[in-house]
Amino acid sequence: MPTAGDNFEDSEKSSWLQEQQASRRRTRLICIILLALLILGAIAGGIAGGILAAKEHSKSSSSSTISGSHKSHGLYDSSSPEVKSLLQNPNLHKVFPGMDYTPLGAQYPECLTSPLDQNNITLDLAVLSQLTPTIRLYGTDCLQTEKVLTGISRLNLNSTLKVWAGVWLGNNKTTNDRQVNQLYTILDTYPQEHFAGIIVGNEVLFRKDLSPAALGEQMDNVRQKVKSKGWDLPIATSDLGDEWDAQLAGASDLVMANVHPFFAGVPADQAAAWTWSFWQQHDASLKSGGKSVIAETGWPSEGGTDCGTDNPSSPSPSSTAVGAVADIPSLNTFLSTWVCQSLTNGTQYFWFEAFDEPWKKIFDTPGKKWESKWGLFDEERNLKDGVKIPDCGGKEAGS
Repeated sequence: MPTAGDNFEDSEKSSWLQEQQASRRRTRLICIILLALLILGAIAGGIAGGILAAKEHSKSSSSSTISGSHKSHGLYDSSSPEVKSLLQNPNLHKVFPGMDYTPLGAQYPECLTSPLDQNNITLDLAVLSQLTPTIRLYGTDCLQTEKVLTGISRLNLNSTLKVWAGVWLGNNKTTNDRQVNQLYTILDTYPQEHFAGIIVGNEVLFRKDLSPAALGEQMDNVRQKVKSKGWDLPIATSDLGDEWDAQLAGASDLVMANVHPFFAGVPADQAAAWTWSFWQQHDASLKSGGKSVIAETGWPSEGGTDCGTDNPSSPSPSSTAVGAVADIPSLNTFLSTWVCQSLTNGTQYFWFEAFDEPWKKIFDTPGKKWESKWGLFDEERNLKDGVKIPDCGGKEAGS
């Protein structure tokens, strides 16, 4: 016989069961809603990802000549359509005695996972061959020297385009040893005819990475290696014009001074005269017999104005009220007043530089965003809009 307690328990169970059933229905509804939201989110994410991927593909496609081109096109040579399209450019003239060049992506250790693209370098050389008979490299990392020499050979330029091999030196012995050892491998692999000389270190004294004595020892070691092969090549270093003195000049076969009117805050219309005067007063007299070279001079195409306040070689402030403006008109002014006159009087120099180096943006500071903008061309070999390379009446460097 049922009791009151039994009825209460049954009633409680019934109520509990109803609540549980309702709860399960609510849970199922919530799960359905959440599942629907997840599906919608996945669809939206897929669309967004597709858009981003499309953008990245478009960006990658626009610079397909920059990396990985050899994988789909094979190695370029002088008969490749991609090379021929760059040759005989009426806007390019071989009026620069030398040109400073760093292949795109030649930064260690990044190049260990993103190796330099041979075809990209070969295309660079097709452009460079129309500007200069000599190129200068800054280091041996990333097989850059080997790939440059390969490109020169594939374009049949061995007799008309020579290389100043570069060894990058810093304050790290491991880096220095790696650079020098790679140079020795290069010298044991390629014949002397490819090289115009070897530059051991760039602005090492300016950065205070090595002492003058230690830098001299590095040059001596390379010199001994070259002589052991029976070769006769000049071994030098390059540094700021202010860093050169009799001691450094005595250790280097050539005085190779980096002379930049821009960093001295010199207006473009005074830059050519200032560069010549500075070089003559500070550097050219340290070596006789034409053994003094301007290793870098150039002008950035954008990024701000340098008033020379950080440079002790700057002219008096009253003469540089405008400062050095990084823009195309100023670049053209320096080109038009320096290049042909230097060709006429036989001034030996390297123009800094051929192509923009995007990685150098890391050195930009507010109001001074020119570090990556020194190229006559952008990183994709496009001559910058408005840049005019003088033709010097048909006269060519090296002729």
